[in-house]
Amino acid sequence: MTAGPSAVDMPLGYKWVVWGHTDTTVKLTAGRHRITLAAQDADLGVTKGDAIIDKIDLSLRDENVTSPAIYEAEYATLTGTRPHYTYPGASGPGAVPLPKGASATFWVHSPTDGEATLSLDHLGDGRAQVSLNGEELDVARTGAGKKGTDVVRAFLSGGINKITVTGVSPGLVLDRLRVAPSSGTLVTKVYQAEDGTPSGAAKVTDAYTFANGGKAVTGIGDGKANALTVDVFAKRSGRHAVTIRYSNAEQAPATHYNPDPITRHADLAVNGGPARRVLFPTTFHFNAFRELTVPVTLKKGTNRLTFTAEELPDFNGDTYNQYDQRSPYAPVIDQVAVTPLS
Repeated sequence: MTAGPSAVDMPLGYKWVVWGHTDTTVKLTAGRHRITLAAQDADLGVTKGDAIIDKIDLSLRDENVTSPAIYEAEYATLTGTRPHYTYPGASGPGAVPLPKGASATFWVHSPTDGEATLSLDHLGDGRAQVSLNGEELDVARTGAGKKGTDVVRAFLSGGINKITVTGVSPGLVLDRLRVAPSSGTLVTKVYQAEDGTPSGAAKVTDAYTFANGGKAVTGIGDGKANALTVDVFAKRSGRHAVTIRYSNAEQAPATHYNPDPITRHADLAVNGGPARRVLFPTTFHFNAFRELTVPVTLKKGTNRLTFTAEELPDFNGDTYNQYDQRSPYAPVIDQVAVTPLS
């Protein structure tokens, strides 16, 4: 089987010693196939940069298995209740009654930041409330008085998410949680950092080619005067996911063999309110961008997000780290995306 060429983006590594990976999908028939990786192609052109390839892992992506992901309630972390096994009508080995105040907590994986459809299969006649990573979702309370499925669309962060279903009236029996990627319900609005307003030493730079549009904002921090403000729009008031695309490769002076990456931070204020400190782990290279999502409360209409940073003093309040192990700077910010949380 012969397929046309396609481009694969490989994340930037860290001084040739930190191995990463990238995923792509190919359609294969049963039998032998040859997969070729090349630095140039007549249709796609020439790649940028160099790469060392260690291995290729090939695995079958069976949609009947991988989507949706199924989390049986009897295997959740339970508070104030216990599973009933061989429950009539349950999908798995049992189900979980959720009287008022009892809860079932699921640890749900999402490959990326984005919208997902949460389907809660239940029996009984009670109702429950759903929360995501400690945030009570602005949705109708699940449970419809009979066996059925309630659907919640929510914004999941890439990685592990904590979803808790808590009973608010007697009678609900939770069978399972099904999670699948989705799109179109929670509308995301993307704002490029260079379209915001940098102040002080903060400035727009085109030094990082992997920034969207080739531009980003650097120099945020080392004092509140060096800031970036971005005006964003919310269609309705409530909790929103603010997803920040950033890079951070700062490190403290290394020992003779150990690198010492530094987690940068940004103090994020909404509409001039109190700032919240957000930590941004290293991306190992300033031209390697990742995303981090922060839940915030926005009012209906235009909202102003302000990013600043400054180093905190030591515990005595007077001195600062003499080994440069804390940064006064925010990360390089490429873009900000705003999505309703649910």
